[in-house]
Amino acid sequence: MLPLILYHDLMKKTLVLALFFITAFSFAQTIEIGVKNSIRSTSLNEDREYWVYLPENYGNEHYADQHYPVIYVLDGEKYFHVISGMVKNLSDGYYPLIPECIVVAIKNTNRSRDLTPTVDDSLSYETGGANAFEAFIAKELIPEINTRYRTLDYKVLVGHSFGGLFTMNTLVGNTALFNAYIVIDPSLWWDDKRYIKELDHHLKSIDFEKRSLFFADANSIGNQKKPSPQHYDHFEAKKMAIEKMTLNPPKNLSLNMAPYENEDHGSVVLPAFIDGLRYIFEGYRIDVKELMKKPGLLQGHYKLFSDRIGFDFIPQSTYIDRVVDLLVKRGDTTKSKLLHQINIELHPGNSYLKHKDPFTKKE
Repeated sequence: MLPLILYHDLMKKTLVLALFFITAFSFAQTIEIGVKNSIRSTSLNEDREYWVYLPENYGNEHYADQHYPVIYVLDGEKYFHVISGMVKNLSDGYYPLIPECIVVAIKNTNRSRDLTPTVDDSLSYETGGANAFEAFIAKELIPEINTRYRTLDYKVLVGHSFGGLFTMNTLVGNTALFNAYIVIDPSLWWDDKRYIKELDHHLKSIDFEKRSLFFADANSIGNQKKPSPQHYDHFEAKKMAIEKMTLNPPKNLSLNMAPYENEDHGSVVLPAFIDGLRYIFEGYRIDVKELMKKPGLLQGHYKLFSDRIGFDFIPQSTYIDRVVDLLVKRGDTTKSKLLHQINIELHPGNSYLKHKDPFTKKE
């Protein structure tokens, strides 16, 4: 039996330790960056899972009328966390490079089947199901996302490797399905370079109607100690595609073919994600210092941006409010109210703005 003084000391230490754990658990919070959903696909005859990232202010009732562009990402389980983090950071602050966006990451079930356009019986894996997968995206997934979420009809498709092949095929086969395409080191070697053989015809016959394409070209041979025949095919196919698009510029396609000499097929993904998003939304960023001096610059700036990308973008209410609050902090009543009034005119369905006094911050 413990002496009384030791017993009390032990009890004190036990109580302190218990309080520590209770406090730690009390302050622990879950960080959620997205949700998992699934849809039954008749095109593919299977359930398909997709993951969704929503902008930070999506659930804020103050911006209940705000709608968002949607970025669709292939190989979703691999790249969801990466691209959702990039979108969050690139759209934040007083100098956002891109608008706040919804990210939809499509999880694979049978990757080679879904992303390849033709059947190759010589391979050990299933191939040639791209048409069915495109039908799933166009007729089932996109309508599902538009029903569930507040979306703008501005959509971006992002694909790497086989995903890049699928993305390039969608660009020429169903051009209007997406507004912008980010293609990262695409596997254009597929089926004896079939895509390359058909590319001249596509370049002559398709009006791309102000679509945008960012084409990331990794160094697929230089970083290999012993390049395989497929490495050379991969390199040659991309080289031929770039040459053809350079000699015969695609009609009404905003095109950036970016070489990455110091990146290989795997490492190119991260820098290409960032560069691709910046290119797609080039011109979105506005000089906030000038805007604070002349609030009237806002609509003209976005008119130029809209004309460039072929889609009518208006400034997001969350961003305007952010700048209004900055003006309030600096004591500029006149400019804050001017910009606030522009926000009301651009977002007439936002009842919060109509009741908010931008100078006193009272509602």
